[in-house]
Amino acid sequence: MGSLLNSFGGGSFSIDASSSNLKIVVGSFNKKSGFVTVDKFTTVPLESETIADGVISDQFGVVMALKNALAKMDVTSKQATLTIEGSYLHSRDLELPAVRPDQLRDMVRYEILGQSSANRDMIVEYIISGKSLDEETKQQKYKVRATAVPKEVVTDFRDLLKTCTLSPQTLDVNPNAVRKLFRSGTINGTTNIENSTLLLIELSSKTTNITVLDKGFPVLSRRLQFGHSNIRQVAETVKKIQSNTADKTSILTRRLQVVKGENVKQVDIADIDVWNETVKDEPSLSSAVSAYFKSLTDAVSRTAQFSISKFKLDSISTCFLYGSGAQYRRIDKELSRQLGTQVEVLNTLSTIAAPKDFILSEYVNACGALIREN
Repeated sequence: MGSLLNSFGGGSFSIDASSSNLKIVVGSFNKKSGFVTVDKFTTVPLESETIADGVISDQFGVVMALKNALAKMDVTSKQATLTIEGSYLHSRDLELPAVRPDQLRDMVRYEILGQSSANRDMIVEYIISGKSLDEETKQQKYKVRATAVPKEVVTDFRDLLKTCTLSPQTLDVNPNAVRKLFRSGTINGTTNIENSTLLLIELSSKTTNITVLDKGFPVLSRRLQFGHSNIRQVAETVKKIQSNTADKTSILTRRLQVVKGENVKQVDIADIDVWNETVKDEPSLSSAVSAYFKSLTDAVSRTAQFSISKFKLDSISTCFLYGSGAQYRRIDKELSRQLGTQVEVLNTLSTIAAPKDFILSEYVNACGALIREN
């Protein structure tokens, strides 16, 4: 199965709509070689909270921005694949008897939804990730990964694409897109996925996603409700105070002015270096950076320890960072120092062919969504 949710119908382009900035990748997937080819790509900025926690709050705004972006990219294809993520995603790993597909589907649905009395209509899809043998009965069992998404979320995104006069092909979810993309290949020219136990860490504005990848299969995925937005907000407010354009009624503005007085050193938003002395010289920004790293290192350490114990894994060799937060200068060096392990920004994957200016760490989910397995 190419995607967990085939509720829309590979498309010729994919859209990562899991955050406030849409990520579009135009390209193709070659089933024989397993290669993803990226032809064009772009990031479409949206107003804050336009898409919040994977839910569209301003469909008109998204439609206008998406239409404009596709026109600028000269995208003629109408076949679109979407990948999303939100706290509404419900996933479970199951072991079930090896029965007929219709029976298996009923079992999966019962196991993931249970006897819930909730009125929310859910769409459930699954993949068979492997097989095992029951030690007592000696009967074959399927290892199943199932995901449920509210039907209204699927409908909202399908309607969004149709309003853009696009043909909805597949609705994917980010954990599944990551699973497909990191099955094999070499990361950053040195790390062979199929021979390693790795941590993939998506540093988003509002959330942090940690995936434990063991020899090409994500044995554990965790979505945590914190991100790097506070660093950005503090830095932007510092810059506005310096240029006298800050909202004087803002609580954050008032707090920073109390801490700093009138002599506020400007910090370039595009050049926030977590090791840089300019950050250390700004108490509020330094505090925001420190708080973020504490949350991040605690989450990574707990997830790594839990997964190694539960799944009897080898020690985790390397952590790879992607997402918008991976663009902070030297964040990999600082995180490596605090964790005491090897940390790198995800720069290249041998199974992706892309233009020289393509920044893979920003388009991981969109690239994975291009892959169709069925």
